[in-house]
Amino acid sequence: MLTHLEIDIENIKMKIFNMADLSIEAVSSAIASLKKGDIKLSKKIVQNDSLIDQLEIDIDNECIKILATRQPAATDLRFILAILKVNTDLERIADLAVNIAHQVLQINGQPLIKPLVDIPRMSEIAVDMIKESFVSITEKSVEKAKAVIAMDDEIDKLNMQVNRELFTYMVESFKNIPQSLSLIAIAKALERIGDHATNIAERAVYYIQGDDIRHKSIKVKSK
Repeated sequence: MLTHLEIDIENIKMKIFNMADLSIEAVSSAIASLKKGDIKLSKKIVQNDSLIDQLEIDIDNECIKILATRQPAATDLRFILAILKVNTDLERIADLAVNIAHQVLQINGQPLIKPLVDIPRMSEIAVDMIKESFVSITEKSVEKAKAVIAMDDEIDKLNMQVNRELFTYMVESFKNIPQSLSLIAIAKALERIGDHATNIAERAVYYIQGDDIRHKSIKVKSK
């Protein structure tokens, strides 16, 4: 039979995984709205953000209640402390998806000045990072968490590549400037989403083995 603490922790796990799914959906939908010029989808992303905000509040409250009433120790305590931080990262990921949606609204369905290649790739990597971070939590795998952290370098490189290319477009014609700035902002939002996914992976390592690796270099075994 599960203890009250175990039941409370399972409830939080369900909610944080639900929040992760909603955040991933927001990011994927934001990029889909960009690719399709879908204004209705962008507006829906903005409207749905309040659901994620409320879920963040609920999870925070439940974590604090457990700390106050159940007095968890060892791994359980690390889990609750990690989830409090992960919760914030997921809410910020959702906010960044909303930022992308706002930029799509700024573009307003106009033909894109260049084919989208690097930005969708950044989105795919960022979403994979979030998913794999939660796999590492479920499987208690430090190696998978560290692999996620290593993935952030590719997003950073793609972000710089997007910036270089779009600056060239802006130099070619002032008419390209508004849309270029929107696409640069979208790439920056994806880069920051990668940073938050990295944070989640670091929290996973803390939960699994009690080690704060935020300021340590990460080495991943080659496969």
